[in-house]
Amino acid sequence: MFYEVQGEGETVVFIHGGFPSLDMHLRAQSIGKWTWEMDFTSSHRFMTYDRRGCWRSSCPEGGYDLENQVRDLNELLELLEVEEAHVIGSSAGGPIAMLFASIYPNRVNTLVLAGTAADLWPKYDPVTRIVEEQFECLKKQGANVIWKNRPSGVELSFDVLWEREEMKERGVLAEYEDRIAQSLKKCSVQDRVQWYEIQLRAIGAYLDRDLTKECARISVPTLVVHGANDREVPVDWGRDLSTKIPGATFRMYKSESHGLVHRYGVVRQDLIAFYDQNGTTS
Repeated sequence: MFYEVQGEGETVVFIHGGFPSLDMHLRAQSIGKWTWEMDFTSSHRFMTYDRRGCWRSSCPEGGYDLENQVRDLNELLELLEVEEAHVIGSSAGGPIAMLFASIYPNRVNTLVLAGTAADLWPKYDPVTRIVEEQFECLKKQGANVIWKNRPSGVELSFDVLWEREEMKERGVLAEYEDRIAQSLKKCSVQDRVQWYEIQLRAIGAYLDRDLTKECARISVPTLVVHGANDREVPVDWGRDLSTKIPGATFRMYKSESHGLVHRYGVVRQDLIAFYDQNGTTS
C-alpha cells in the first residue's frame, strides 16, 4: 500500500475516489509532488494513501469488498500509530469512510463525505444496469468474453460511462478524450483485458451495498459536502446521505462539480475550519 504523510497536529486521512483501472495505472506514473494537500499540512498531519489496486499501490486479484478495505485503512493507522483521525471519504472512498466510522467510532474525530452517497450504484441508474450485466457475465463466462462484449466507448476504464458528462461540465472534454486516445497507444490488448476484469471486480464490491443502516450508527460530527453541478454523483444523492447520518450537516457549493476536496481551495479551508471546531484540542 502506497501512502504519504506530512505535517504536524491532529491527523487527517484522505480516502480517494475512483476504482482500479488501466487508465489510473498509466496516470500514476506522472504523479508529482503534493499540491492541494499542502493546504492541510500547515495545521494538521495530513495522510493520504492509494487504495488497493489504485494508483501506486499493488493490485491484487481480490479483497475489494468494503469490509476488507476498511481493514486496510485500520491496519495502516495501526502501522503509523494513529489512534484517531479526521476522516475524509471522497466519491468511491465515501462508503469506506462511512463503514469505517460505523465500525471504529473511537478512531474517528470527525467525518467528511465529499461527492458521495450511501448507495453509489442504485438499481434505477442506467450505468448500474450496464455494470451489473457485465459483472454477471464475468462470473459465468470470464474476462475474455466480456471484453469482447464490453460497453461502447469503454477502452481503458469504465469511468467514461460517468466521467464524460463531468468533463463536459468542466469544459475539458476534448482534452479528456485526447488523453485517453494517447494512453491507448501505450498498452496492449492483454493489459486492457486484465485491468477490465480488475476494475469490474472492484466495482462489484459496491453493487448491492446500501449503507443506510451503517450511516444510522455513525456518531461522530459529520459534514457532507457536494457540488451542485456534480455530474458523477448527483447532488440529491449527497443531500439524501446527510439525512441518514444523525446530526450531519449538508453543505452545497453552488458553482462546483465533482472532486471537491482536491479541486477547490475554498472547500479545503471550510474543512480545516470544521476540524478546528471539532478537534480534540478545540
